[in-house]
Amino acid sequence: MRQLHEQKSSRHSFITGNVVRLSKRFPARKAAPGPYHVVAQLPERDGQLQYRIKSGCEPFYRTVKENELESDVEGTVPAAPSNSSAPEPGVRATRVMIEGR
Repeated sequence: MRQLHEQKSSRHSFITGNVVRLSKRFPARKAAPGPYHVVAQLPERDGQLQYRIKSGCEPFYRTVKENELESDVEGTVPAAPSNSSAPEPGVRATRVMIEGR
């Protein structure tokens, strides 16, 4: 059987789950200050790799070019010793408190 889709090696700098910020090199825009989570790697457009990102402060996703992003070292959680309940590397740990419980 012939393979319909070829696997190309990804040249993306960020992977799904990485924590990023919008770069300060670009003009200010009406956007949450960050951090953002990379939700998906998108195909190249006009020679630029793209990503779908999501902030916990906004109800929608943003599509941005790779050169508009910076890694958010402060927002990442270091890899924990082998413990199945530990978060994956690059995923921000969050504690949610529910009132009345």
